[in-house]
Amino acid sequence: MSGTTTINIHALISSFYNPEGKRVEILADELNFPSDIYALKGQLKLRGFDPDQHLVLAKADSHGLLNEQDIIDLMTEKTALVFLPSVIYSTGQLLDMELLTAEAHKRNVCIGFDCSHSAGAIPHSFDEWGVDFALWCSYKYLNGGPGSTAFLYVNRRHFNKEPLLPGWFGYLKEKQFDMLNEFIPSPNAGRWQISSPNILGSSTLEGALNIILEAGIHDIRQKSLKLTSVLADLLREKVFSNFPDFKIVTPLAEKKRGGHIAIEHPDAIRINEALKDRGIIPDLRPPNIIRIAPVALYNTFEEVWNVVEALKEIMEAEEYKSFSKERKAVS
Repeated sequence: MSGTTTINIHALISSFYNPEGKRVEILADELNFPSDIYALKGQLKLRGFDPDQHLVLAKADSHGLLNEQDIIDLMTEKTALVFLPSVIYSTGQLLDMELLTAEAHKRNVCIGFDCSHSAGAIPHSFDEWGVDFALWCSYKYLNGGPGSTAFLYVNRRHFNKEPLLPGWFGYLKEKQFDMLNEFIPSPNAGRWQISSPNILGSSTLEGALNIILEAGIHDIRQKSLKLTSVLADLLREKVFSNFPDFKIVTPLAEKKRGGHIAIEHPDAIRINEALKDRGIIPDLRPPNIIRIAPVALYNTFEEVWNVVEALKEIMEAEEYKSFSKERKAVS
């Protein structure tokens, strides 16, 4: 548990991006959360490389989705590092992390994942898959609340790597208060911790994580899949049949779907506001995607039904037209 997601990206990329000879490129994707891309560009510039030339972004297909084979095909002799999301934040697409890790390692390339949109909703087997490193926030499915402390993972085979953004909290814990000038890193992933943790932001996590452990991540995943399946079925039956401008952009195959359903509509901004006005909390991803996330720990199938009924009523009565087309600062 350490820092924030973006700080953890910088901390880990600085150690795992080791350009050498032809291997200078970082491979990512154009759908990744923008903050991740900012960090990757910054890390390239710190090493003297041009992001326009040395940051390779896998492109989405005509459906707005990523194809694993397209990503694999971009892993070349010039690739020094691969960094991808586990679940695409906008569409809810779940990538095959096991496959991508195996293919990267066939080419002797390190690979890491931002799991902010899967942690707490989907089981992960980083050790088994051989993932080199990962990171994630705690304020989505882990229920820590906005700004709560993030997490990082490093495969044990890399515990001897040097953290290049060292800080006192990554110091050998038994000697932190010796106040020595020589940095002695923790013998595990804790060496990538940097600063003192945010105590208030961390305090919510113990209770939240205990509930998740009690429920069990595999049970959480099964209920999540059922909730999102029912949501998708009801949307198509009760709303999309009469309002064809809607479409679901999330892949509906279970192995391809994260914990939320993303729907697309030209008037997404106003529809999103109309849902919020009814006490429903969706999320807008500009320009035209609304994310609906029934959370397995506390949302019910009845609530899924009610959300779809509300959306149907909003469209039939054209309630959304009373809201501004201008996006608010926080969506």
